[in-house]
Amino acid sequence: MLEVSNPDRVVFPEIGRTKRDVVAYYERIASRALPHVSGRPLSIRRYPKGLAAPGFFQKNVPAHYPESIERFAKKHPSKGGKDRDVSLYPVLREPEDLAYLANQGAIELHVPTSRAGDLFHPDRLVIDLDPPPGPFARVRRAAYVVRDALAEHGLASVPIATGSKGYHVVSAIRPSASTETIAVTVQKFAALLAAKHGEELTIVFRVALRGGRVFVDWLRNNPAATVIAPYSLRARPRATAAVPLTWAEIETTDPDAFGIGDLDRLLDRPDPLAELASAPSDTERFVAAVDAAFEASGLVLETFDRFRS
Repeated sequence: MLEVSNPDRVVFPEIGRTKRDVVAYYERIASRALPHVSGRPLSIRRYPKGLAAPGFFQKNVPAHYPESIERFAKKHPSKGGKDRDVSLYPVLREPEDLAYLANQGAIELHVPTSRAGDLFHPDRLVIDLDPPPGPFARVRRAAYVVRDALAEHGLASVPIATGSKGYHVVSAIRPSASTETIAVTVQKFAALLAAKHGEELTIVFRVALRGGRVFVDWLRNNPAATVIAPYSLRARPRATAAVPLTWAEIETTDPDAFGIGDLDRLLDRPDPLAELASAPSDTERFVAAVDAAFEASGLVLETFDRFRS
């Protein structure tokens, strides 16, 4: 058992959960969470003083982290666009390292759609559904629409209750296409959905221009993007958690239905995403099907600009 520093520090003031509780959660959920984070460069959202103080994203591995946590160097364009900055990301392999990170103040774990060993060939595809304020009925309907469209183009999928206000719809894919190809393909896929279901779905980035529609966020598939890892806690007042669901559950399971107090339930549940990953879908078939549908639609793929879109 890990010796917890400052175990009685209150991390989630609204529900009275302490650092001891957070470390215990990650210690026990490790067997479920590790398959979804292992081998992936990890971005960590840390709150060393709990939610009562500001947190921050950490990508670089401090020197004092144990050797069991691997270091993965990733280059990024600098602000000037000439040189390249390097981040030394942590990569986990051992379940006990999840509790170690929690003891360092980690609450949220974010991962890319690819693994460090093959960073430019994703093995996940993620559609992030961002709903307008209000009841969850719209985002549930959107999840079903995305599921059916993915299936039509050859991909099986599962929903993820994100622990926030929306769902992720995730497919496990063979890592046979580049990140650039997947990013463009998913953008086309989102554009097709928005064109067909314009009253409910949109690809407009600016919230003020969405008109109460669910945003079909394809941007999680870009090379530099990350998503919340399954079974990660969220830095939200109720200490909610991201949890894979079955499609049968989504009608009665809100995006923020699970939390730190549901640990025993989570350990007793099946893991639909792990099951899906055991038989990944044919990536090339999906790319070809979306390309053909997009060409037939007559739509034009616009260059994305977050300040104008």
